[in-house]
Amino acid sequence: MSLPCLRPPSAESAGEFRLDLFPPATPQVVGVLRRLLRDMLGSVGLDHDAPCLILSELVTNALVHGGGAPAVVLELRDGRLYITVSDASPVPVVRRAPDTARTGGRGLDLVDALADEWGVELIGSYGKAVWAISAVSV
Repeated sequence: MSLPCLRPPSAESAGEFRLDLFPPATPQVVGVLRRLLRDMLGSVGLDHDAPCLILSELVTNALVHGGGAPAVVLELRDGRLYITVSDASPVPVVRRAPDTARTGGRGLDLVDALADEWGVELIGSYGKAVWAISAVSV
């Protein structure tokens, strides 16, 4: 599957939004982005738990493994939240084999469990984008 088609919200799409963000590559940005998404979804009366966890994991992975500042797109339309986090590293995303002794490396397992769909796309010579789609409800 390829990246979800993102588009600017139309005038008649009340309660929908799109944010294109280019945050600094600092550990603090994970919490800032999570709170921003929580507040945006809360402002239109939608549950934010799963989408905020997905966003946190994708941004953390981009910061740890991505080779530079991430770019983040958040788009709410038709009851679904589209999250895309791109980074400058062309290194493919690899899910580790399950291991109960490991203390880290479970982020993509969490994304897989919470997202309706997710995937990874290479972005030419720039790097890659990891995207996830999450249904949001009242």
